[in-house]
Amino acid sequence: MNIKIISLETVDSTNEYLKRENHKPITVVTANHQTGGKGRRGKRWISPPGKGLYISFLFKKPELLSNIQIISLSTAVAVAKTLNVLKEGFTIKWPNDILFDGKKLCGILPELSGNRLIVGIGINLFHSKEELKGTEYPATSLKISGIKFEKDKLTLNLIESVINYFERTVNGEFEIEEFEKLSVIKPGSRITVKRNSGLETVTALGIDREGYLIVEKDGKVERLFSAEISVRI
Repeated sequence: MNIKIISLETVDSTNEYLKRENHKPITVVTANHQTGGKGRRGKRWISPPGKGLYISFLFKKPELLSNIQIISLSTAVAVAKTLNVLKEGFTIKWPNDILFDGKKLCGILPELSGNRLIVGIGINLFHSKEELKGTEYPATSLKISGIKFEKDKLTLNLIESVINYFERTVNGEFEIEEFEKLSVIKPGSRITVKRNSGLETVTALGIDREGYLIVEKDGKVERLFSAEISVRI
């Protein structure tokens, strides 16, 4: 397998860099600083110099997957398992936010670009509490959480895990049970769904094989797609 790794000092966004450049799959790009880091639903990802692990993967778009939702979930498992080697306690808030002690430490942003799939990951490493103040969802970092790590080793382990889970997912070998074991949303959980029309409280029923969150309210069952809503627990 040919893997190209590019290390940048400063970039607007590692995802945007891969969209612009004519690199071939599999390409991995990391940056020390992002001036325009992105999160889900168009939100900003705080990316000061030297504070986080900002990394994006360029894959060939899977031909047999009807959507990239399941890639989003399997990547979250890859990241959570990598971090759980450092210390147990990392969980996932559907679809792909990585939490520690109930606070967000990592976000994942998959995007399609033509026949290519780009998966961006941002992990808060050295951020202080002050730097993470004012985020929409309570946030933390490995430093705040008192977790010891070596950035270079963590990066290499993450690259190996993400690529491995991508290939397993494309080959139909990823089991949704792996996600469910790490998920903070369990069947019966009461969650708040944020839509364009406002907030709504629903009951989670589970996650289907395509990665959709199944919820119920007043007897009405619905499949939720991550791009359309935001979930609070």
